[in-house]
Amino acid sequence: MALRAELYCYLCGHGLGEVLVPTSARRPSVEQLRTAYGNVRGREQPVWSDGGQPLCPRCGGQLFLEHSEHEVVRPADRRTLKRAS
Repeated sequence: MALRAELYCYLCGHGLGEVLVPTSARRPSVEQLRTAYGNVRGREQPVWSDGGQPLCPRCGGQLFLEHSEHEVVRPADRRTLKRAS
């Protein structure tokens, strides 16, 4: 099971886009978020402080987890469409 999560900035409201975190916990850990955002290419990445706090890449403000929800992720081979008869 995976958790869909997105970080937003307290100061400017900037959103960093959704990521999928492979966990069954209610909330992802900081390490899981760091790994998830590190694996996504083509989007802005949070800046990580020495204390492990994610910071906004635009203004340097503190980021927070706006929402998170669990999602079932199936292997690609199970997503094939059935042909109409």
